[in-house]
Amino acid sequence: MISRQVCLGLALTTPVFVAAQENSLDQLMSMSLEELSMLDVEMETASKVTQKLTDIPSSVYVLSNERIQRSGAKTIAEVLTLVPGLKVTKFNETSWFVSTRGFHDGLYNKMLVMMDGRSLFSPVYGGTYWSDVDYILADIERIEVLKGPGGTIWGGNAVNGVVNIITKSANDTQGTYLSGVASNTDNYEFSVRQGLSLNDDVNARAFYKYREEPTYRTNESEKWKAQTAGMVFQPSNTEENWSLRIGGEKSFYESELYTFQYDNSGSFVGSQANDFDNKSQSVYVQFNDSRHFDESSTLSYSLWGEYNEDNAPDAPGSYSTIDFDSTYINQLSAKHQMTLGGGLRYMYLDFSSSQVSDVDWYNPDYEGRAYNIQSANDYIANAFIQSQIQMTEALSITIGAKVEHFTQNDSTELSPQLRGLYKLTQRHSVWAGISRAVVAPSYMDSNSTYYFNSYNTDSNDSYLDVYKSNSNLEIEDVITAEMGYRYSNNSNFELDATIYLSEHDNLRFHSYDPNDIPANHVYVGALSDDYKAKTYGLELGASYQLTEDLTSYLSYAYSTLEGENKGDDPKSSPQTGVYYDIDNEHLATAQLMWNITDSWQFDVIGQYINVNYPDYWIAGDGTQYEWQSYPHEITFDARLAWKKSSAAPLIEVVVENIGKSDGYQAEFTSEKSVNQESVYVRVSHEF
Repeated sequence: MISRQVCLGLALTTPVFVAAQENSLDQLMSMSLEELSMLDVEMETASKVTQKLTDIPSSVYVLSNERIQRSGAKTIAEVLTLVPGLKVTKFNETSWFVSTRGFHDGLYNKMLVMMDGRSLFSPVYGGTYWSDVDYILADIERIEVLKGPGGTIWGGNAVNGVVNIITKSANDTQGTYLSGVASNTDNYEFSVRQGLSLNDDVNARAFYKYREEPTYRTNESEKWKAQTAGMVFQPSNTEENWSLRIGGEKSFYESELYTFQYDNSGSFVGSQANDFDNKSQSVYVQFNDSRHFDESSTLSYSLWGEYNEDNAPDAPGSYSTIDFDSTYINQLSAKHQMTLGGGLRYMYLDFSSSQVSDVDWYNPDYEGRAYNIQSANDYIANAFIQSQIQMTEALSITIGAKVEHFTQNDSTELSPQLRGLYKLTQRHSVWAGISRAVVAPSYMDSNSTYYFNSYNTDSNDSYLDVYKSNSNLEIEDVITAEMGYRYSNNSNFELDATIYLSEHDNLRFHSYDPNDIPANHVYVGALSDDYKAKTYGLELGASYQLTEDLTSYLSYAYSTLEGENKGDDPKSSPQTGVYYDIDNEHLATAQLMWNITDSWQFDVIGQYINVNYPDYWIAGDGTQYEWQSYPHEITFDARLAWKKSSAAPLIEVVVENIGKSDGYQAEFTSEKSVNQESVYVRVSHEF
């Protein structure tokens, strides 16, 4: 017979968030196993409405606080490897690529990332800059992940997924928390959090986190340093639902930025190293509130502003954002809930620090991005409606649509969805849905030129690749059909399965234009939207309580991507459609959490990665290019933790990439050392 203590642990550490805030600890401890298993499992990201996980007709997954901490991860990006279907690649010691359902690259623009509902997507970068997505992991309540389109609720860039990082309330973090990390690879980290009771009505939390690590393990001269800090204010009365958040981040590292020299004939002369200080910083303020008018209606709204500045060569610029968002929920009847919402986002973008007219094509930097405009004022306006209807006791239908207007390209887009869920039994349910979502226009696509030097060490020769923008691009969109199945035996086993088919249109691709050469050592690529692609795949997630003290979480994802040239742009090439292609991709993860004793914990994570591309692709000039192949990899990370007593500090030892002393070459990593075995120790204490 499983003890009540273990039951409580199970309820709070499954891959879902158990909403038991209204129950005291005493009430929970008095519940039977059956009662605990029936607690409402809830999620907010799927619809902006708190729903039981079993009632959501979408592919969703939630990482609890305990799973996050016991993963041994140091960053939020690392944690996401536990989510079925999310592909995470470590580019260097500080940079991560995170994607889902294809198109894996650094400028992944098809997944919306938020923290407490505030968008972390950069309109300058054209994606999420994961190096700056940081927080004290112990203070993250959960991470909700919606896979597939979420445009009806969240708008642009919620194409293949939505990641919402939800932090703990100030009421739940009233103590002092200290944490320090040190590794054998010169990674260091320090975190401090202090809970504050300002008066009888308001509680607060102040936090600070510092990280220092090499950008590459083989280059000791480059140290990346990052700081994150902020405060959270919330009412001590749990019946009130407002919050005020302020904070910011700052990162810095020194590097060498090479300048290449070419003579008037286009011949490579040489290069010169110049010291370059990479800097980024941001500040934000966010206010959320929710008001109940009566038992059947609620109005929620959020207002946040943010300033970001970055001088990175590949994404320089600064931007300011003001965003207002509101949601009104009305329970029209016992079987019909209506949700209305709308919002307005204003952005001012400054590109004056990097202009195309200032680039010397005979003395360019190794890489850089320059813009053909000095600044821009940008607006995104939206409104949505969604209706959830309980047709029968077993069948529920969700129908809705969002309309968005983008001033950048003066377009208005509709993102509709239709979903249904049918409960076969109390334990079994199936769901299906079809939806459309769009990618918000990017100034990197419409108004920037990216360039980098290709240097051949064998011939000591070099040339410049230039990728020009295109201001006449159509909105990139996707239509996705999904089906899913869920099973729970209300005790020790849960299974979630999803199959999907997505049709992407107006995909971006650079085709070389031989008639547009500003200098005879320059190869110019013209950005085109003359491509489409089809992706389909399978995602599985499961949890199984093996014994009282041993819990397992398993995930597997399979995907295939087929690209195609549409033939509408004379500069695009039919042969290059295969550039996007993935013959097949397999991602699998297993997490085991073992409570050895009351004082000792042991956890291990195994990961399998296997990506197979077509053997080659043919460029528009007939040149055949071979794909670099990456053999499949199986990796293991392990964590051993000891806490002598409740009053003692927690000591953790984590070993990453066990047995990979020489490292391994993964996608997009330039050095095997990025994936070498490493060991770190974390000491933390909360009091």
